[in-house]
Amino acid sequence: MNTTRKEEIHIAAAKLFGEKGFAASSVRDIAHAVGLGAASLYNHMGSKDELLTSICFRCANAFLEGMEQIEEAQIDSVSKIKELIRLQIHIALHDESSLTVFNDEWRHLQEPYLSSFLELRRTYETAYLRVIKEGIDEGKLKNTDAYLIYQMILSSLRWLHMPGVRKRKLSEQELTEQITSILINGIVI
Repeated sequence: MNTTRKEEIHIAAAKLFGEKGFAASSVRDIAHAVGLGAASLYNHMGSKDELLTSICFRCANAFLEGMEQIEEAQIDSVSKIKELIRLQIHIALHDESSLTVFNDEWRHLQEPYLSSFLELRRTYETAYLRVIKEGIDEGKLKNTDAYLIYQMILSSLRWLHMPGVRKRKLSEQELTEQITSILINGIVI
């Protein structure tokens, strides 16, 4: 698949924001990464803030679209949680720079985008908690605090976008199966 110049710029910006942070990445850095002069870069984008906004919202929408499909699926709550874990792993492995930006650099979003982004995160969290509470109510999950379960799952997956994960000998499917098994069943034999 051929990428457009605009897509190349978004990929390079996500990588730089992930490695150096949003504040430390300059327009000149982004331009250099795609082989353009800083002035020429503006023919393909509005601003560095616009790139950050685009990256954060693209990632948020990927999570929300996945959540919507999983919630609509005719499967039990535990299967939904497994699918949510699979979604997180898939995004982390296939869009790792964007996920780093999504997790860490969103704080640099300007209003009104910051408020909109935080609302998308709340929507995702609310849906995730709804799935967990459904599992608790059905007696398929331990009667524990749903928010604690939610945070434990997400915290357990935050390392996936870090460099080196792809160097492991596990395929995405094997990685997903093993992580899901540990998160759902624990580590006790």
